[in-house]
Parts: sequence; C-alpha cells; structure tokens
Amino acid sequence: MTDVLIREIRTGDGAAVAIVWREMGEYFAALNPHMFRVPSEEGLADWFEEGHVEFGDRQDMLILLAEVDGVVAGAVSATLLEPIETAERQVQSDFSRRRLHIDSLGVVAAHRRDGVGTALMQAAEEWGRERGAEVVLLETELNNPLSMPFYKERMGMSPEFVTFRKEIVPQG
Repeated sequence: MTDVLIREIRTGDGAAVAIVWREMGEYFAALNPHMFRVPSEEGLADWFEEGHVEFGDRQDMLILLAEVDGVVAGAVSATLLEPIETAERQVQSDFSRRRLHIDSLGVVAAHRRDGVGTALMQAAEEWGRERGAEVVLLETELNNPLSMPFYKERMGMSPEFVTFRKEIVPQG
C-alpha cells in the first residue's frame, strides 16, 4: 500500500482537483457515454477555487484530498444530511437518521488500487461519525468494474437501490 496523506482542500488546490475531476469524467464517459462526459478544462481550476471560497466554511460539507509523494492523487466530497421533519411518517427509516452522503470519490489512474480510495473513504466516514452520522450513502454505476467491488468488498457497503433512467424526447 502506498503512503497516503489525507488533508482538507485549501486555496491553491483548484488545478490539482481539476485533474482528478477530468480523469473521473474520462473514466465514467468511457463506461456510460450517454450519462457522462469529460468536463471542459477551460476555467475548471478556477471553478474549484471559487467553490472552495463559497462553500469552505460550511460545517455540513467536506472535501478531502489524498496526496502521494506531494502530488494530489484523489479526492472525496461528502455532505451531512440531517433527519427530515416528517421522518416518523416516512417508509424509509434512514430519513430519521443523520446520513453521510458521499457526493464524489475520484482517484487518478496512476494510483487506483493503491489504497488511496480506501484512505479517502475511511477519512470521510470518520468525519461523518464524529458529527453523528449513522449511515453512509452514495451512488455509483452498476457496470463500473472498479467501484462496485471496491464499495462492496473493500468498504463493506451493500447495494440497496437502483436508479432507473429514461430519456424522453420532446414531441414536435
């Protein structure tokens, strides 16, 4: 396993995060091109910098970076979701619990299967646990040969839902 340093995002990380984000786009677009694309490189690093400034003080959001030998090798973003007011009337029991939602996890190709994703997920889970989260939720592609076994076997998660999708073309 590679030595991985996990840290919070900081000002100046936009270019490195943009590299991870574009690699994620390349990977997912190859798996499912009608759902995913490679984001435009132009202005992407600035967009991440602006987002860090805008959301950096939120206590319910987290962005962590993984460094290997001083270079950003991956990133995870997560959000704490509070129990909803009508939880006692809902069928799904998780609505009555504080939930940690993993918004995205990406590892650059050169560091996949080196423990970077595991370190990021463990750090995100610990952050959520420290803030009272009782369950971790995320979405991924069913046909993803990396993430399905990673989440099930490495992270001990179980697939619970399937999202169905259908494009509808306007009549005319």
